[in-house]
Amino acid sequence: MAKLHNYYVLCPLIDQKSFLGVSQDKETTNVIVTLGRNVVHKYRLSDQKLIVGWTSKDYITSTVIYDKEQDAYVGIFNNNAIKSWNEECDNLDKIKKHKFPINILKLLTRGDQSPLVIFSNGNCASLSYAMDNRKGFESKSLVKEIDIIIDAAYYNLNNTSNICYILKNNSNYEIFTCPLREELGDLEKSKVHKVKILRPEDVHIVGHLISTTEKLGVYILWSDGKLTVYELDKRSWRTIGSVPWISTHYSVSIAWMGKNHLILFGSNIEQDGAIIVAYNIVLGVGSCKYPMKMYTEGAKLYCFDNRIILEASNHIGMLPYVLEIKRNLSSLLGSHEITKDVCTEIADWDTPTKPIFKFSEEIKDLLSLGLTERNICAQVIPPLLEKDDFRHILKILKDFKDIPESVLVLLLSYAVKLVNPNKIDITNNEELINTCSSNIDSKEKRTGQKAKLEFLNYLLQIPVSDAILIPYLRNGLSLDEALFLMSYISYLLVDSDRKIEMDYESKLFDWCTLLMDAFYQQYVMTTDVKVKYVLDTMQKIVENLVDQLMLVDSILPQLHQVVSGKQMENNVDELLSYTIELMEI
Repeated sequence: MAKLHNYYVLCPLIDQKSFLGVSQDKETTNVIVTLGRNVVHKYRLSDQKLIVGWTSKDYITSTVIYDKEQDAYVGIFNNNAIKSWNEECDNLDKIKKHKFPINILKLLTRGDQSPLVIFSNGNCASLSYAMDNRKGFESKSLVKEIDIIIDAAYYNLNNTSNICYILKNNSNYEIFTCPLREELGDLEKSKVHKVKILRPEDVHIVGHLISTTEKLGVYILWSDGKLTVYELDKRSWRTIGSVPWISTHYSVSIAWMGKNHLILFGSNIEQDGAIIVAYNIVLGVGSCKYPMKMYTEGAKLYCFDNRIILEASNHIGMLPYVLEIKRNLSSLLGSHEITKDVCTEIADWDTPTKPIFKFSEEIKDLLSLGLTERNICAQVIPPLLEKDDFRHILKILKDFKDIPESVLVLLLSYAVKLVNPNKIDITNNEELINTCSSNIDSKEKRTGQKAKLEFLNYLLQIPVSDAILIPYLRNGLSLDEALFLMSYISYLLVDSDRKIEMDYESKLFDWCTLLMDAFYQQYVMTTDVKVKYVLDTMQKIVENLVDQLMLVDSILPQLHQVVSGKQMENNVDELLSYTIELMEI
């Protein structure tokens, strides 16, 4: 789920009407802010420091971008000219202009490839090709004169570059897509595809977004609060759900947060200010909200480096966020309403009665009964534990996405007995490391132990609900099993050679918290040496991690100076025990 932290100001806004936008810089921690028609600044997000700035007498007419291919900054001037410059440039007016016979709408980045130049008439080309052939571009428009391109984005589908526009004609909207020719970056005009954005109800569009990252699609927010998506790969519409807490009487700004989340900014539903809403498009629910004092009509909204960048009335604001997945679903209860899609479905009478996906023999009979996945899992897994074939159990488990907490605790107890059958002394660190790293003399036993550890690792990655799991942990695990699990997690965090991803590391800390909560009473009341040893070890790990974070925080300014190529200044005064200052009177 999403967590929003405290809001603060990135930089003041010169003039809201002339603000052109924000784009990603070469470093992910920096952004390029085109503050107005004549001013471009580069800021570091971590401390809101202005790194470099440029001014121009010529009007800048679109967001300045960073071009990875030529390692330069590129901007559009006076609607029909392009300039590119490097960071050391101190005067944009001295940079050579490359004029075009037709107006340019905007520039789009394409990763390591040359950016795309989007012309006002709908044509486009790669920047390198456009600069070399700027006088030969055809002026024939690909869009109607009454159509306005209100949004444009580049996306890659099946290793083919594509362009997507949202066109507006009075109150009518249309999605325009077309593949690009790789060499030139221009449109394959024979493959242009258009689809109208319509709904049978009497509603209108209040927000839109072309998402080109994880979930390809054009997201449309309607005046009745319903969110729909046109999936670019399937070329079909799908209803996601209703967005809570936000008013749809006015325009709503939308941006992509990542990990199946959208961020929306609009007027509060109670009409007493503004609100920022994080929305999960998979579950169709609002994850969290953040109230704001002032609402800005048509505010530009971005997400960079886990921070929301927001255009406000007199400044550019910033709101850090964290996306947590696979846990705490219970906290979302009551945050949404069920939305029914009223579109007519056409039945296919030739559809086979058997499921079209692969399934194991154990769940074959249960599927035909129409049982839920949790119910099927609860019936299938316990009998398999009696057969003591953990490899087969792991294979079956991977077919389930929703595993009951009661079954998970049974599996954990079983896995601990597999990995630690002889109940080793967990206070002996060397013996623990040998067991957890499968350092066994026999090759056959070593292979088997490694497979058992992988089984346990998979269980620790399964999504759970904290509140529901704790009672099952308390009743289903023994204290010794809980202590071994905490010791194994300590090994994974400190001594293991296994590469641990950030999500899995976060999950391991969650398991520590769960095991602490579930067995808190036993920890407090027992005088067992093993309990004290395990808790002391975990405390030292946490303290060490905190110390490392504090150390990184203190050394960040020096690291930034090194990366920027700036000479570090030694403060002589700090090295001396005292100083003498001479004053002339």
